[in-house]
Amino acid sequence: MDQTKMRILSAAAKLFDIHGYKGTSVRHIAEEAQVNSALISYHFQGKQGVLETLIASYFDTLFRRIEEQESECKEIPLFDRLEKVVALYVSFQCEHAPITRLIQRELSVESMLAREVLTLYISRWKHGLSRVIEQGMATGDFLPISSDRVVLAVISQMTYPFLQAQMVRQVYDLEPYSEEFALWLQASIMRYLRACLLPT
Repeated sequence: MDQTKMRILSAAAKLFDIHGYKGTSVRHIAEEAQVNSALISYHFQGKQGVLETLIASYFDTLFRRIEEQESECKEIPLFDRLEKVVALYVSFQCEHAPITRLIQRELSVESMLAREVLTLYISRWKHGLSRVIEQGMATGDFLPISSDRVVLAVISQMTYPFLQAQMVRQVYDLEPYSEEFALWLQASIMRYLRACLLPT
């Protein structure tokens, strides 16, 4: 991707995070990126194209990392594989906190974009978790419970800090995008998964 497009995407990510998608104009993005606003239309066909590119890039990178990790971890025990998947999701969200926060905010609004993102990307995100859980149930390593219920609970735990950052700061006295918080969140999710999936 060329430098101009990268500058536009970087500027848009920053402004969307601060002002929200609706509160950011093409002119604001152009000023922040120090480019002519016509270049945004040329490269992305407008503000929605910028948002779609940011979301697509985020999820494509996440899924590529998941596939790479899956190919490296085929021989390890299933619960350890599940822990690696959770760790990857949590650390990725923290590394890309502004985009994570933007995506979660946009998904909370009923729109065509939210429906498209939910249909295309969130089902793949769910699949990355449920694939390991269902494999563990099939082999008898995990208890036979509703994988959809478990995945919903895990995804809710993962996305919470990005929707309620101020509450995380006040309740846990931690910065919600720090490595310390990511490790705490991962440990919390794994305690839940251990209680749900492993025989006592």
